[in-house]
Amino acid sequence: MRKILLTIALLALAGGAGAVDYWGGPPEGTWMRGEALSTWTHLYFSNPADPNILSESDNPNCPPWVSLEGDWEWGEWDAPPELDPNGYVDGWHCFFPDGGVVRISICNFPDPQFVKYIFIQITSSKAPSDVSVSGNGAAGPYVTGSWPTGRPQIQWPGAAPYGGVWYTYNYGLYIMPNPESEDIIITVPYCTVIDQVVIDTICTDNPEIPTETGTWGEMKTLFR
Repeated sequence: MRKILLTIALLALAGGAGAVDYWGGPPEGTWMRGEALSTWTHLYFSNPADPNILSESDNPNCPPWVSLEGDWEWGEWDAPPELDPNGYVDGWHCFFPDGGVVRISICNFPDPQFVKYIFIQITSSKAPSDVSVSGNGAAGPYVTGSWPTGRPQIQWPGAAPYGGVWYTYNYGLYIMPNPESEDIIITVPYCTVIDQVVIDTICTDNPEIPTETGTWGEMKTLFR
């Protein structure tokens, strides 16, 4: 097994570079990027030598860290213009027979908070096998879970490579109390191509945890 450890550079917005992000983050009216105790990370893997060069991040605590676990290769693949107007996407292909893992570590604010909510968008050729979160630091033990995003999975026209279909998947996770940093763990099956990952997070002292039958309206009450 080969592990590639990558440091995500903290860069200003690179307008027009790399894959187009057609999904801008959590739905309007929940939390907003740039607000207190929020972070934002956009990984769009558009450089074969260093996929971090064109990544974007807004996190005052520290830049994110990413590791790819398993066998991965960078490439470019045909994609419909609805997904990218250039007609292709670029990113990482997992060719490890047992699948692979994308592990993204995100630093948190130093003051302890009751809970951290995490909203994740993944654009890939196959659905992840699992998406979870684990905590790092002395504040644990941690309780983790998921909350319903209320967002549909978006299928893009046209076939993806290796027998896949281009999709944008949405996930909502929480971890409590918020740790010093958390690892977002994305497990993918064999021959998955990942085009981009977008992660929004926010810490809050609101003790309410949305239920599995909750809605975005329930989430809005936590952050407004």
